[in-house]
Amino acid sequence: MFMEERQKDIARKINETGRILVSEIQEMYHISADCARRDLRVLESNGLLQRTHGGAIAVNPKGIYPTPTYNPIDIKEVQTDYLAVAKRAIEYIETKDVIYITTSLVGYYMAENLPEYVQVTVLTNSVTIAEVLRKKMNISVILLGGEMSYRGHCHDFYTIQMVKNIRINKAFMSHTALSLDFGASIHDAAGVEFGKAVMENSSMNIGLYPSKKIGKNSIHSVCRVSDYDLLITDSNVSEDFLIQAGELEVVIETVDAKGI
Repeated sequence: MFMEERQKDIARKINETGRILVSEIQEMYHISADCARRDLRVLESNGLLQRTHGGAIAVNPKGIYPTPTYNPIDIKEVQTDYLAVAKRAIEYIETKDVIYITTSLVGYYMAENLPEYVQVTVLTNSVTIAEVLRKKMNISVILLGGEMSYRGHCHDFYTIQMVKNIRINKAFMSHTALSLDFGASIHDAAGVEFGKAVMENSSMNIGLYPSKKIGKNSIHSVCRVSDYDLLITDSNVSEDFLIQAGELEVVIETVDAKGI
């Protein structure tokens, strides 16, 4: 089989199954690991897949644009990659911390899994996350108010003024997309200044980005990748992203979503 035929066949298999391992390519085509990785690099450069640790996954759409009324509570099927990232983030929370939890799905999973016995103060601009936390007796919730969007959260002038008056120990942030060249970005310009205000008032900024969000760009940049003290993602993240982020001295933790 010619190289071009093999690469076309690999792309077809990934589209059918969603993923493939380097070891599987070696076995199927009787080639070396280096040759298999070279095939994956070529296919990724053509936009046909996304490389990961030990293999590749089907490519995701370049843009992520939530609907105007999107709310994490509407997603009934558990997204294991998001849940794995959320659970790892919780491990960084200490007693008496004042923390900000992002309004995104990974933040919703954090709220659901935050143990009741941990005495913390949680800032949130999401009524959905506030509702999840309000019955947990040891958790104090500060709802950052203002004009509420159709998605159930606030990020206007009044919300920003509130957050500027609170010192945050750790901010757990997640935006629509994350790339090395454009940083963290969102589709709605109204959230940019709020995101900046949270990060400026936080001692530690932790970015929570499942691999589905990485390597993508939305419209409005919020911060650079290097503005995060720590990034947490899942093990399907692109090898290239890890290498290039490491060159920028960005600290990254990857978690395995299997068994979640």
